[in-house]
Amino acid sequence: MWNPDDLIVAPATVGRGAARAIVRLSGAGLAGLLERLFRVSGRGLADSAAGGRLLEAVLAPDPLLLEWGAVPVGIIYWPGPTGPTGGPLAEVQLPGSPLLVDAVVAAACGQGARLARGGEFSLRAFLAGRLDLLQAEAVLAVVEARSPTELSAALDRMAGGVGRQLELVRGALLDQIADLNAVIDFSDETGPEAIPLAAAFWSRLDASLAAAAGELSAVAGRLETRNASARGQLPRVVFVGPPNIGKSSLFNALLGRAAALVADEAGTTRDWIEGPLPDPAGGPPRCLLVDVAGVGSAGDQATAAALAEMLRADVAILCCDAGGEWLPEAGSLLPAQCQRIECLTRADRPHAAFAPRPAGAIATSSLLQTGLEELQQAVLRALESLPPRGSPATLRLQVGVAAALEGVEEARRLVTQGSPAGVADEVLVASALLRAIESLGEVTGAEIGTDIIDRVFSRHCIGK
Repeated sequence: MWNPDDLIVAPATVGRGAARAIVRLSGAGLAGLLERLFRVSGRGLADSAAGGRLLEAVLAPDPLLLEWGAVPVGIIYWPGPTGPTGGPLAEVQLPGSPLLVDAVVAAACGQGARLARGGEFSLRAFLAGRLDLLQAEAVLAVVEARSPTELSAALDRMAGGVGRQLELVRGALLDQIADLNAVIDFSDETGPEAIPLAAAFWSRLDASLAAAAGELSAVAGRLETRNASARGQLPRVVFVGPPNIGKSSLFNALLGRAAALVADEAGTTRDWIEGPLPDPAGGPPRCLLVDVAGVGSAGDQATAAALAEMLRADVAILCCDAGGEWLPEAGSLLPAQCQRIECLTRADRPHAAFAPRPAGAIATSSLLQTGLEELQQAVLRALESLPPRGSPATLRLQVGVAAALEGVEEARRLVTQGSPAGVADEVLVASALLRAIESLGEVTGAEIGTDIIDRVFSRHCIGK
């Protein structure tokens, strides 16, 4: 496990240019580091004694100001254990220059900090009790969300709704097992005259277990609905490439209909358009083809729409004019997990035979209808290599909730059947409830091994 007192720093926003950027710092000695890096107005960091206030500052004279000048920054500073990570934390708001962000991070590392590992800020919040494991996994799910449905589910989980509900159930089960342990401890003092009292106890316990089972069933239903929604979303196969090279014609040819507008001039495609790719075996469609504006085409709105669809792509068809120069730069804008297929368009043109092409690229012609079947088969193979739709965190949560529900229902069965005298076996009931409590503890992080914690948080982005 990492030392939660280490002084760490990392960018908390994406590396591309934007209006503002955030650098996050945490650990022992943070106040001294901030005073060496910045000059805070007013009474300095003392103005943030309560934590969470935005302080105005500029870069310190050495070394940042000498290179960058008196750049104004904002600092939100939590000095002690009341902060989001359970220790000193600062979020420095900077002008959105990637070079300036790198300079601040480098200066912090030069003053004794180290670069945070992936998920280290979320891990500190988890260890301090600010997040449960469900919320920590939701941070990762928000970062990786590739559809409005996935993002909505992740935000809901990060808000703590499911975690609070499961913690309430776990607390109720802990109360019940405490009562059972008391019955077990004093069982030798229970005579036949106590049987009516025992019957009332088991009746109340059965009612409590029925309520717990209902809560767990409701959570299980919500999770299944979300996973079914995720599974129901067809993978997106996006055409990516320069403008005016025949992407829309190829899109129409694969769909078998004129869905996209085609013209012999750049910028014809102004927005994205989608359509289901017909299954050659006659089954239901297995993916959506998405046609977007060419990368590098004029028009901020069209470019923004294209980039947004590229970030949602499960598979990308990287297109290039068969007679032109191969331009692989567009592939760098795709998600790392996106499958890539290299494709040459307009291979029917006379100059296409003499142009250099990457090995394995599929040559196509929308005019002659050549290469379409090969491209379609390549898309289907790429789809088969995609991971199952739905969040791994949701799957882990489903397994834990199902195990807890099984334990509660087993306890209810033992209580209902009882013994010939009408009294259940306290030890067996307590054992079933203990399994349920342990399953819920593994889900929320109340009881979990360090190997699972490391696996969960190491998948987070640096700075989260």
